[in-house]
Amino acid sequence: EKMIKLKELIELKSMVYSEEIKPKHKKKMNRSTPSFHEGIILPKIQPPDNDSRITVSELNELSKIEENDEFAEAMDDVTKTFKPYTEKLGLYEYVEKVLKESVKYIMELKYHYNRPRPYQVAEFLNIDLNGSTMLDSMKTPSYPSGHAVQGYLIGEILSKHDPQNSHVYHQLGEDIAHSRIIAKAHYPSDKKYGKIISRVLFKGLK
Repeated sequence: EKMIKLKELIELKSMVYSEEIKPKHKKKMNRSTPSFHEGIILPKIQPPDNDSRITVSELNELSKIEENDEFAEAMDDVTKTFKPYTEKLGLYEYVEKVLKESVKYIMELKYHYNRPRPYQVAEFLNIDLNGSTMLDSMKTPSYPSGHAVQGYLIGEILSKHDPQNSHVYHQLGEDIAHSRIIAKAHYPSDKKYGKIISRVLFKGLK
């Protein structure tokens, strides 16, 4: 491990994903959310600091994971992953609408925390992540994992409509959330917070 100078430590501590919010992301934050009740209060939980032991151990954990591009890419499109089930249950349009609206809450939280992606901090700390799958969907701050929020949320919705197959839907949600860890696109703590948010959003559905 390299010794970090004070100047670098300050730089690491204050590192963010991005200094600006892209216009297309601003637009998503202003999206209306008619499927959800008004005034949903999302729990605010600080992510681990960039220079914390937790972040370093999460990065070391990611570096030990065997890369699996195929799995990561297969799970990247949440709508597509759930499609056979949402179509069968006649919920395809509804789920698509909920997914679209959920992005507003996800983006607001992502830019509120502005946590850098694992590859950004790993690079700074000279930790080799042993590859990471670069996906277009990684071009937002890290926390929470949007895929985790959406995967768990849709898993809950389908389970409510078709309880006897809930294990299938929950597993799919888990796979979607976990695929982001396999891609090294997210810290485990991004996934964990995503699960918490998904529960609040699920309860907030009309």
